[in-house]
Amino acid sequence: MPNLLNRFHLAGLLVAASSIHGVASPAQSNLLRLIPREAQLVAGVEDPRNPDTRGHLLLVTARNTFDFDDWQSLTGVDPHRAVDEQIWVAASSPESRLGEHMLLVAGLFDRGHIFAAAERNGATAKVYRGVEVLAVTPFAREQEQMPDTRWIAILDGRTAVFGTPWLVKKTLDRYVDHAAADPLLADRVGRLNPKVNSWDLILTPHAAFSKHAALEKQSAPWMDLLGREMLENAEELTLGIRFGTIARVDFIVRTADDSNASGAAAHRPIAETSAVPASNQLASPRLEDISNAPNLTVGTIALPGKQLYACFKFASCGESATALHSAQ
Repeated sequence: MPNLLNRFHLAGLLVAASSIHGVASPAQSNLLRLIPREAQLVAGVEDPRNPDTRGHLLLVTARNTFDFDDWQSLTGVDPHRAVDEQIWVAASSPESRLGEHMLLVAGLFDRGHIFAAAERNGATAKVYRGVEVLAVTPFAREQEQMPDTRWIAILDGRTAVFGTPWLVKKTLDRYVDHAAADPLLADRVGRLNPKVNSWDLILTPHAAFSKHAALEKQSAPWMDLLGREMLENAEELTLGIRFGTIARVDFIVRTADDSNASGAAAHRPIAETSAVPASNQLASPRLEDISNAPNLTVGTIALPGKQLYACFKFASCGESATALHSAQ
């Protein structure tokens, strides 16, 4: 897993992800059934409906961010576009390790209007298993960074799929076959607090990645908050972000053996508490509701919302301590 983290990109931290209207729990999402079982990285945004929300923590690949920007451009011609939920997916194929990427969007879309505009701009129509898709070549502004041709499909006017053909085909297979959500994915998403504003799942075989590369090279907010010791042996990581005056980062760390996510948690330099003070004077991150089981550590880190915002803004919750305090 750690080597994978080198390729993550903190996306959408300070920018709202277009007009979002829904308020359902991630576990109730109709998009889950469309996510292929090959997914290694899944990140979602729910409707915050929260004046304290400053953005979203999304652990996605750099090419996932192009999908989001380009999807906004492609669908911007629809004046009635409405968005309820967005999920980013990345996976490895036989041709590329973590090179497949896709965006799923639930909402309301004028398929005819969007497709007609895209075809006028060079997109070409195809049919896959009875579903019409458009093949979209890379935009001129991004050809060097993102050379992939992508497919876009709009299902029943309520679900948009945009990504590399390898992933989109697997998603359309699930749609046509009326597949249920993958049990592993459903289990992990079901563990999220229903009130999260954004969430992330890292699901990847331990043997596929070296153990220390990203931990040694990359400074990132989730590493500073959770501690490198806890992540060192992790095979899977689940994060759920709940914004507010006091923000909460819910985490689930799963290891290949019981070697020591729990031991690392016990030695975190974060004060553990069973409850966060009612006042806003929480001076530093605190651990809440820590529980340990073989191969599994679950808990919540509570900290002032402005401090969490600053963690994301400065991409560090450790070395930028002065900046963190000045941001409050």
